Amino acid sequence: MSPFLWLWWRGYVTVCLRGAGIERVLNSAAQAGVAVLKVERLTSDVVLARMAAQDFRRLRPLIREWMNGPRVSVSILDRHGLPFLLRRFRRRAFLALGLGLAALAVIYLSSFVWFIQVFGNETLAVEVIKAAVEKTGLRAGVPRGAVDARRIEQQLLEDLPQLTWVQLRNQGIKVEIHVREREAPELAAQGAGHIYAKRDGLVTELLVLRGTAQVREGDTVRRDELLISGMYYDPQGRRQFGAAQGIVKARVWYQAVGEASLVRWQPEKTGVRHRQYILTVGPLSIPLGRSYPRENHLITTRNWQLYLGRAMAPVSWSRLDYEEVEWVLVPVARWEAEKAAYELAWESLIRQGVDRESVVAETKAVEYVTDGEGIRVTLQVEVLEDIGHFSGQ
Repeated sequence: MSPFLWLWWRGYVTVCLRGAGIERVLNSAAQAGVAVLKVERLTSDVVLARMAAQDFRRLRPLIREWMNGPRVSVSILDRHGLPFLLRRFRRRAFLALGLGLAALAVIYLSSFVWFIQVFGNETLAVEVIKAAVEKTGLRAGVPRGAVDARRIEQQLLEDLPQLTWVQLRNQGIKVEIHVREREAPELAAQGAGHIYAKRDGLVTELLVLRGTAQVREGDTVRRDELLISGMYYDPQGRRQFGAAQGIVKARVWYQAVGEASLVRWQPEKTGVRHRQYILTVGPLSIPLGRSYPRENHLITTRNWQLYLGRAMAPVSWSRLDYEEVEWVLVPVARWEAEKAAYELAWESLIRQGVDRESVVAETKAVEYVTDGEGIRVTLQVEVLEDIGHFSGQ
């Protein structure tokens, strides 16, 4: 193997020497065993030379020995050889690995349904159709192979009688649902029935579009009581039985109770901290360090995501900071507990279907619970709403 080829195998650098004392430095390098190859003099005080990367470190002490004489400076112009080439490939290999992982993630994610679109609806809201679709099990994130088009089409026709035709088209990560609605005469003929009260109330407004009214304004009605009968007489005086239609607005009362404690547990930091790292590659998570129980630690998480240009690779790095705490019991102001109990009561009312904007009147009663360590708020609201509910025969 030639000396220059051996130098390439070890790795070498091209250096530039500047100054009036270059010859003395080169002589000292030769005496010290520093091999200098391909020396080129550009000017009287500028010389280019090649030497092993490891020998370059031995050259600087030799230059410092001649600090009292003419000053000589040295700088690296370029790096050559196998070690530097491998280092460059190593950096690009990580980029290639990231691109490969990103490609695998894209292929994996393309096997799922991510978008659902509805076409052909006119009067039926898209939200209503999508809610019925979710009941069949079709939602964003399900595997494409698990989508049974015929079963979903049949289920939608059964759940939405307003539809006369449904077709599901699987377009890769997108599913298109094409529908056709029944016309008004078809809806009217699909079944006769009456309108009943879905809850207790005091009738304030009555509008009959088809059928015969069974109550009047000012009447108090109970749940499931008949409001509008499907029996009526047409303009020719013939008795008919069809689908009752109309609006029955009534004053309805709702009641809910909310409770809140006058004391609460509050964390106090002890000053003890711990740290844990988690490396996530696709669905695999690798914890680096010990985890600590959440019962007596506050956890702060920071995440870093690997990006390849505009694409996001399935590789992330998380840091979890644990702060140890001790839980102590502290008192809560009465007004604060009352406010919390009030909001809990309203949450219960909202679950019952009450809209805050439709509230006509509100009554609130506040009392202490039996043990004296809590507040109970009893909330009663009056709402004006349509209580009619159609039931087919």
